[in-house]
Amino acid sequence: MSEYVLELEGITKEFPGVKALDNVHFKLKSGEIHALMGENGAGKSTFIKVITGVHSATSGEIYLNGEQVVFHNPKDAHKMGIAAIYQHVTNYPDLNITENIFLGHEKINKWTRRIKWKEMHAEAKALLESLGSDLDPKTEMGSLSVAKQQIVEIAKALSSNAKIIIMDEPTAALTHRESEELYKITEALRDEGVAIIFISHRFEDMYRLADCVTVLRDSQYIGTWDVDQISNEDLIVAMVGREIKQLFPEKSNELKEEVLRLEGLGQMGRFKDISLSLRKGEILGITGLVGAGRSELCQALFGIEPYDEGKVYFEGKKREIKTPADAIHLGIGYLPEDRQEQSLILQWEISQNISLSALDKISKNGWLHLQKERQLAKELAEKVDVKTKSIFNPASSLSGGNQQKVSVAKLLTTDLKVLIFDEPTKGVDIGAKSAIYQIIVDLAASGYGIIMISSEMPEVIGLSDRIAVMCEGRITKFFDKGQATQEAILEAAMSKKVTKSKVG
Repeated sequence: MSEYVLELEGITKEFPGVKALDNVHFKLKSGEIHALMGENGAGKSTFIKVITGVHSATSGEIYLNGEQVVFHNPKDAHKMGIAAIYQHVTNYPDLNITENIFLGHEKINKWTRRIKWKEMHAEAKALLESLGSDLDPKTEMGSLSVAKQQIVEIAKALSSNAKIIIMDEPTAALTHRESEELYKITEALRDEGVAIIFISHRFEDMYRLADCVTVLRDSQYIGTWDVDQISNEDLIVAMVGREIKQLFPEKSNELKEEVLRLEGLGQMGRFKDISLSLRKGEILGITGLVGAGRSELCQALFGIEPYDEGKVYFEGKKREIKTPADAIHLGIGYLPEDRQEQSLILQWEISQNISLSALDKISKNGWLHLQKERQLAKELAEKVDVKTKSIFNPASSLSGGNQQKVSVAKLLTTDLKVLIFDEPTKGVDIGAKSAIYQIIVDLAASGYGIIMISSEMPEVIGLSDRIAVMCEGRITKFFDKGQATQEAILEAAMSKKVTKSKVG
């Protein structure tokens, strides 16, 4: 009997013209949390799909408990006790929790062929309780938060007696508190003998949970280490192939005159009495727990969901912002949190995505000037260092980090003075994070006023000139550069007490 519940030996997966995996090795023990890390495009997604039977390997062998197996489809892997929980939870929002948990393996009376709803509800409740959740199994999935949906996904995996669970970026959309709850559930599963592959870009996930870590780079296996035997710096080198000497770049931005001021801004049920200011060249970080009203505030400032009280001053003059067109006309740009759903048209060419905000500049009498479009897209793609063979490739062909760069490039096509970035490095790898940080710092140095929303406290502390912390729709604390610590920010993010502070 092998000591490993899962082994992959020399796995190669080729698509026409592309080698997505190249001689990859991996070993997983029962009752182990094994982190899998690598930049976007390193081969992690293809690796998951080979293990779960979505793709068949071109060459190489897979072993379960020492016996060689071949997966022809996901059903084969599922029958063998392998389940995957993806970053973007795959469920049916109009069905209830029980229906989602037992979808595809419902309990049916063999005589009447009727579904055993009472038995399924009871088992669903028991599974949820085993994960420390008191959710009602009859609750509609679409009404749940992302964190609760992930708990249901874990219950679904356990309902099919999964012995190997793959978690793909499960903390990407979670708050600090929700992540801690997921950590506890994951550790409890490990203690019960479940083997877990934990994929994440967040180093804190790995150091908090994993026993060991395997790194992929450029579709190849780089190595496996015990977590307590590899340093942060060595792990980065393994992932990106080079040393990133300084994650947060040196800043040379000069804070100039005020460009934006909010006085008593509010939106019923979302945020209230928001007063702050932003200067040209300044990076203002806004942080807080999910649900604190951060994104809602910035969406109101961009005219997506207009504010209903308070005043906005832009370059010293009182202004009204009721639509995104109003905001853009003033000189305010917005990069949404969900780049794939709200910022990019993935099937369009990279050049078309970049030029989308500048159609009035590159068209005449309703006719698009293709040469101008291509020249504009090329210049801006180079400015933000989009890694692509051609700007005529679809945006879907890019890694997450490069998609984010395209979104930034699109903002730069118009004459803006304030840029709002909502979770600018969500779901991107360490190399892409470093590049995006450099872009933000360079934009501030060139005179843009920047508002950056982020849940990652090291990011907020490392980049911001000032930090505004929100809790339940209000700003509870301002920190100047050098004053903030993670502990102080977290305390302010959980405090309802509003500290009066000058906004300038």
